Amino acid sequence: MSQLLASNSNQWIMIAILGVFFVLMIVMTIIPQRKQKKKMQEMMNSLAVGDKVMTIGGFIGTIEEINTDSDRFTLNIGNEENKVLVVLVRNAIRTKL
Repeated sequence: MSQLLASNSNQWIMIAILGVFFVLMIVMTIIPQRKQKKKMQEMMNSLAVGDKVMTIGGFIGTIEEINTDSDRFTLNIGNEENKVLVVLVRNAIRTKL
């Protein structure tokens, strides 16, 4: 009988350890994602005309115009003499250089 109780308590301890491990894994994945999302939002809010950015497609250019109504940017991926203007949505910008 005492062996059965010991076996039962060992099972509960194992389930508790697995539960704690599972919760810890979830917390360790959610917190960094929230920090990364907050950092990206701060970068998007700080963008201004004249900033140099890189798109998710790898294009590097300078912001020429920001249309806040439609969340679109006009990006010059050429140079000052030969402008190549591209209109991008806000989410297409990866980083500010």
